[in-house]
Amino acid sequence: MDDNIKQDLNTDNNKNISIYIHIPFCVRKCNYCDFLSFPAAIDVQTRYLEALIKEIERGAAWLQDKGYAPYIKSIFLGGGTPSSVDPKWIVKILDTVRRNYDVAVDAEITMEMNPGTATPESFSVYKKAGINRLSIGCQSLNDDELKELGRIHDAKTFYETFSAAREAGFDNINVDLMSALPGQSVRSYTDTLKGIIELRPEHISAYSLIIEEGTPFYDKYKDVIDRDRYDIEDELVKEGVVLKNPCEDDKEAEGKEIGKVRLVKPLPTEEEERKMYEETIDILTQNGYHRYEVSNYARDDGDYECYHNKAYWKRADYLGFGIGAAGMVDDERFTNTDDINIYCKYWEGIDICYLPSDDTDNTDTDNDDTDNTDAAEIKISSKYSTRPLLEHDKLSIKACMEETMFLGLRMDEGVSVSDFERKFGRPIDAVYGNTLDKLTKEGLVKTYDGYIKLTEKGLEVSNAVLSELLLDD
Repeated sequence: MDDNIKQDLNTDNNKNISIYIHIPFCVRKCNYCDFLSFPAAIDVQTRYLEALIKEIERGAAWLQDKGYAPYIKSIFLGGGTPSSVDPKWIVKILDTVRRNYDVAVDAEITMEMNPGTATPESFSVYKKAGINRLSIGCQSLNDDELKELGRIHDAKTFYETFSAAREAGFDNINVDLMSALPGQSVRSYTDTLKGIIELRPEHISAYSLIIEEGTPFYDKYKDVIDRDRYDIEDELVKEGVVLKNPCEDDKEAEGKEIGKVRLVKPLPTEEEERKMYEETIDILTQNGYHRYEVSNYARDDGDYECYHNKAYWKRADYLGFGIGAAGMVDDERFTNTDDINIYCKYWEGIDICYLPSDDTDNTDTDNDDTDNTDAAEIKISSKYSTRPLLEHDKLSIKACMEETMFLGLRMDEGVSVSDFERKFGRPIDAVYGNTLDKLTKEGLVKTYDGYIKLTEKGLEVSNAVLSELLLDD
């Protein structure tokens, strides 16, 4: 941002903001993926990314029009696969953010990427652009599992990508892993986990597969998702719909039609899935990682917890740019349209305009009461205010309280009793007293050092616990 503007924004209205930037493009859609992502030709990418830059600019004007001086503490480029686009666009996007916002010198700037989508030259560009944290989607080190997921890489490609990132100087890397995959055993999962630990990434995100509607996996497993998770007595196993613990001989049969059904690899049983969850905690804890959120682990020897994600969980203000991206400012939530054509058409034809600085001559000799700078800023910011949205809500106090509990209890530190009262003007016991007493007696929550937290037992049944925290209308 221009130094003159920075000086002007150094007021009591400074607002810490995080920024999420959605780049929806990928090489190929994975079988389990229900994110807003898709492959696209270069001309489509160019059209979208030019529109994205314009939206980022107008967002800054909109915040200033609300009287805020945005101070950016974190930026997250997600997708999709941001590393699948030409690295020059990553540079342009981050240059646009810095030109229009006051970005903290120590801001956490993360970019998601997949193995095989970046070269040593790309990593060098990312580093020079200011990216200081990478999130690499490994998911598994078992090539059969990766193939089943529809990933574009194998284990060897992941190792090469991770090594190239280290050689480029990246010293804050997250690795994404998935458990409860089709055909996955507890042993194959822990082999992957131990293989990743040997690399000593600073952060590990370990998620359990959820099969969502609208994905190839859902079409493949919809007849068995709600069944008894492939117990040996399951009728579907008997009928040959699902292979029970497939061995080498099963591979030839897998995928073949039998009548009107197709043989598929079984998902792990509930017992196996629970074992994977327990092994994740135990193995990572024993190897110098601590869990700070249900699915996220950071290395103990540094400050490697993800600031950006913690801002979400603590309900801090953030802006979301790009199709489908969500933002929240002052408990007002916006979600952009998820239609790329509507999105691009709206921003096309709008000139890129920079925010005026103090040395701009806006004097109107005919009318001293007219402030052209303010008029220009209102005109710029109005384009952001009227952008096409999928959702727009002003959250009620009730909804804010519920979110504070739902999101805060995901974190190991829990919900601050004092912060709750400061935000809402009511003690937490006055709102949730009876419910918290009940959950405490059941051993599902505890109060420690001014924070309310889920116990280990509570974490295992977190969905049930959180449903208890819904408030009556």
